Amino acid sequence: MINELQKKIDEINYWDLLVLDIQSKYFGDEVYIYIEKDEEICWKLSFTSCYKVSYETDAKWRGDFKVRNTGPKSGYYAQDISLNRYAENEDFIECSFDASIMTMNIICKEIIVEEVSVIENSFFWKNY
Repeated sequence: MINELQKKIDEINYWDLLVLDIQSKYFGDEVYIYIEKDEEICWKLSFTSCYKVSYETDAKWRGDFKVRNTGPKSGYYAQDISLNRYAENEDFIECSFDASIMTMNIICKEIIVEEVSVIENSFFWKNY
């Protein structure tokens, strides 16, 4: 299952593609990562039944710069998405995500990969 899911993610050819947004919903139970495919379509990776989510950003060294003011060209580019079975509980998947100036580790039960419309989604930068 992990190998099939990793293959499905790799087949979207996400390397160096712009990360449009990362969202957390339902008190962290679900996390969504949106990766640009083209101007109209993006990839949505949905992580559901999340047990643990951690991340590190460039905030320590970027100064007073605010990501919310960047618009869609935030500087976050997908570099690596790696999946493994979570060692402490085999019902969970561990995902390591590298977005160049941000890294994430997500432990969840399910990952869904789908194409969605950019226009029909509410990204943080659409409000500016």
